[in-house]
Amino acid sequence: MQYEYAGAPVDPGRGFSGRILRVFEVGHALEDLAVRWLRMAGFELHNQKANGGQFGFSVAGGRIKGHVDRIITAAPPELGLSFPMLWECKTMADKHWKACVKSGVAVTKPVYAAQMATYQAYMEGSVEGISRNPALFTAINKDTQELWFELVPFDAGLAQKMSDRAVRVIQATEAGELLPRGFAEASHFECKFCSYAQRCWGGV
Repeated sequence: MQYEYAGAPVDPGRGFSGRILRVFEVGHALEDLAVRWLRMAGFELHNQKANGGQFGFSVAGGRIKGHVDRIITAAPPELGLSFPMLWECKTMADKHWKACVKSGVAVTKPVYAAQMATYQAYMEGSVEGISRNPALFTAINKDTQELWFELVPFDAGLAQKMSDRAVRVIQATEAGELLPRGFAEASHFECKFCSYAQRCWGGV
């Protein structure tokens, strides 16, 4: 995270390949389809504010910012939902989708849970009540097109933890301080997928 914030170039050959870029584009297309399906089912979803511009937040002089997938403002009454609520949509391969259905997003995809908690916290100032209501997480199975919906209550502790981590990265980077590695071994699976592994571990 610190290398990315500092604008360091990724390791040779670790940029986004054409295949990965296609994965991203398919994900965006499926998200648009999910929006259409939900609207057909009676949901009202928005990603643009009344005065224009996408729903999102920007703090710390723009150093911490993001845009939400959608805000849900209404749904069929029989569902008993409360509004406004954050809507987050992800696409997953069958293996990961089934794990998410079995154990929940916070267990199987903690990065997604952290993202939702952070958005709920920072969006409260512009969308009052969004942190009081659970977020609706939607996972699309890319292999079978099955859908999984999960209500995710706001986790204030997780949001604070993520915010503190971001501030620490900003402060350290701007002070020229390199933070300790997050893992003890270069063989850790997250390091294997990191675009800065060679830079971080010295050519492993």
